[in-house]
Amino acid sequence: MGTNATDETTLSAIIESTVLLDESTVLLDESTAFLKGQFNTTFGFNGTDGNIDKNALLQWENYNLAKALTPVTIYLIILMIIGIFGNSLVIYVYKFRFKRSTSRIFIISLAIFDLLTCLFGMPYHILDMIYPLTFVWNGVCKGLSFALTFTILASIFVLNLIAIDRYRKICIPFKKQLSGKGTLIMCWVVVFVALIMAVPIIFIYGSVEVETRIPNVPGMECYISADLMDSVIPMIYDATNILIFVVTVFLLSVLYIKVGIVVWERKQFHEIVRNASKHSTTSGTSTPETMVFQMHALNDEAKLGVQLKKSNSDNAVQLYNTKTPIYKQPSIDSSRMSPTIRKKEKNAQQKQMKRLMSELSTVSGDETNTTGKSASVSNKKQMRTIRITAMLFIITLIFIVSFLPYLTIQIMNGLDGNFWNDMSITELILVHLLMRTYFINNMINPIVYWFLDKKFKQEVRKFFRDISKCKWSKTFKPGNRSLTS
Repeated sequence: MGTNATDETTLSAIIESTVLLDESTVLLDESTAFLKGQFNTTFGFNGTDGNIDKNALLQWENYNLAKALTPVTIYLIILMIIGIFGNSLVIYVYKFRFKRSTSRIFIISLAIFDLLTCLFGMPYHILDMIYPLTFVWNGVCKGLSFALTFTILASIFVLNLIAIDRYRKICIPFKKQLSGKGTLIMCWVVVFVALIMAVPIIFIYGSVEVETRIPNVPGMECYISADLMDSVIPMIYDATNILIFVVTVFLLSVLYIKVGIVVWERKQFHEIVRNASKHSTTSGTSTPETMVFQMHALNDEAKLGVQLKKSNSDNAVQLYNTKTPIYKQPSIDSSRMSPTIRKKEKNAQQKQMKRLMSELSTVSGDETNTTGKSASVSNKKQMRTIRITAMLFIITLIFIVSFLPYLTIQIMNGLDGNFWNDMSITELILVHLLMRTYFINNMINPIVYWFLDKKFKQEVRKFFRDISKCKWSKTFKPGNRSLTS
């Protein structure tokens, strides 16, 4: 009895398993039929022999991958639209609404390179996201890769020129500075050098055959050409570009650190002079500490040196150049002076102090010295120069930070041959996003100008007011350049 019962139970279990297996087979057949029907509907395949050709399979694989990468495509489209609109505004405002200056020329150059990136570099990557496995246009691949490499290298070189220019204007203002014409020539030199350095990319990149997840179904991708796939040339070229980036980061860091130190010291200097002037005004006497201002002014090749020294000697304010004293307050006991003479001495001292402060503020001018102008005007220009320097520093910092994820992924890919294998969809999307964070740099500069340059904001608002009132004749009139950058 027990044995028969066991046999019946086993037989029943086998029958149930067979039924479930048959049901699963039916469901699998239905799913396969549905999938094949969906595939045929999507790509118009009407094969009757039940076989699907390789091209149709590749189209299906490309469709699924492109669909997964849709967030990256949308991200690039948004950056492209904002970049085209914003950089066009920057070119207009700084071209037609600002007077010529070195910073203005550099900003326009950056905006042109960023606009070119938005017009050619971003569409190239958008095509790469839409056709990740069917990028069959070899000429388009070479041309757009060249354009993107050129604009990136040109932007790097311009940022170096900006840092050098800011360093000279802030740290050594009385040495010969770049003129507007000289700045323009340097920008054209940058264009030429960037073009030459980008030429190899035409030979390195192309539309090449790559493996897909489907066995024996290769795809086409814009990547290193097959002739150079096993060569060291692409590696050397990538290493050179990484070296350029590293050297640029080092140079920019050194120059802007020095600029920051000088700006801080100058701020402290002005506070000391301001406090000294207030103390002298309220007490009617000179300050307890001797302040010696040494100003070496030798015509156009003038160099400025400033020293603040404590001394046990009499209270005196000495202003002198390398030859003869400009002014020296007599060391006469003020208590022996008549009120009239004391007042004259105090007024003379304050005038000399203001003149010195005016000359010390000449570092504010982007093109010419402001000697002879009032100290207040010079100080305003100085503050604007510092704001422009801070703005350009922030732009440089954004450029460096935005490139770090891309370089990190490139290094990881070079060290690990299986870097792209076995990635989940989420990881794939994240990596593709991080690889394109440097495009943020090409659209964010106008936003930085909007928040940090009040005059740029004013001119943008005025531009839209003129457009709304149909004042086209005033919009692009060069005579309206009433501001300086």
